[in-house]
Amino acid sequence: MARARTSKAEADKAKPKNAVEDLAAESPWPNASVGVADMPWLRAPWDRFLSMHRQDRLPHGLLVTGALGLGSLTLAREMAAYLLCADPVATPGAERACGECASCRLRRAGTHPDIQLLVRDGANKDISVDDIRTLIESFSLTRYGPLRVALIEQAERMNRSAANGLLKLLEEPPPGSLFLMTSERADLLPSTIRSRIQRLAIAMPGRATLVDWLTLRYGLATEEAELLWFIGDDRLMDGSPPAWDWQSPTMAWVRLMTERNQVLPVVKQWQTMDRDVLARWLMRLWVEVMRMHSGLPTEAPASIQPFIQKLAGARSKSHWLKVHRVLLEFLQSARHPLNEELALDRLALDLVDPDLPARLA
Repeated sequence: MARARTSKAEADKAKPKNAVEDLAAESPWPNASVGVADMPWLRAPWDRFLSMHRQDRLPHGLLVTGALGLGSLTLAREMAAYLLCADPVATPGAERACGECASCRLRRAGTHPDIQLLVRDGANKDISVDDIRTLIESFSLTRYGPLRVALIEQAERMNRSAANGLLKLLEEPPPGSLFLMTSERADLLPSTIRSRIQRLAIAMPGRATLVDWLTLRYGLATEEAELLWFIGDDRLMDGSPPAWDWQSPTMAWVRLMTERNQVLPVVKQWQTMDRDVLARWLMRLWVEVMRMHSGLPTEAPASIQPFIQKLAGARSKSHWLKVHRVLLEFLQSARHPLNEELALDRLALDLVDPDLPARLA
């Protein structure tokens, strides 16, 4: 799977610094190699969206939910494109934006005045109240067409003040507005926001479905496709290897659990990773460790199974059950602007001894 690709870190550095972008700065409508029509698991939410549109029942707020890498942003982009298109293709089973009308040309050029996008600017950056204020200002301007769309990627990144600002827009939406959001963790959104939007859920396709899809589409070997499925990176649908090295943090965790005095070296290694990615990965491995302790076969690919076996053998089942709380707390705080070294120090110590916080309380 040797492909010359731009790394995610390089791509992030190339992005504008403002989270709210005038799309003239950077278009979110690249000529994607994979669209909704190429991913069969997106067909159900796409059909539901089309049905709402045909019946004139589109709400002013839609939330697309789905696991990382399943194409939630692709789905949201194609919905926005379809709604803004002046002459969308309506052929059953092939519905899409025409790509040729004036509105589509503006969208593809990144200069459409009726699209506002809140994008990730660094993996841990929150959506701030200033971002939402800028969004509110844009919705007070005269529209180019009949609809203005705000596309908010990973809406759970909103801090409390930002969520309250968006809530005001959702409570009194301007005429001809649609707030289109994606989220992997909808439970992290305030209930006040969730109650004012409708949800389109992307069902998780089975392992065999994704592995077969990756092998057929990209010509990957089965073991390569299984590794991509297991890791679940946000570049999964590109058939690309993850932008991070899964082996180093995994080996570090094995050292932490099997050797003495490894907290500092492990923390130093984990500091080289994005904290949110690390949190997801440790939780993913924990699931497989518990499967092994419960007498179930691991779903991990062959290249990862030796690490799972070492982790499972290093501690008892009761220890690993306590570790779940530690990992869950770390996952929930991973995007917060905490002192990274202190957060990782605490994580490593709590993984070695999950009863430590209770004794210190």
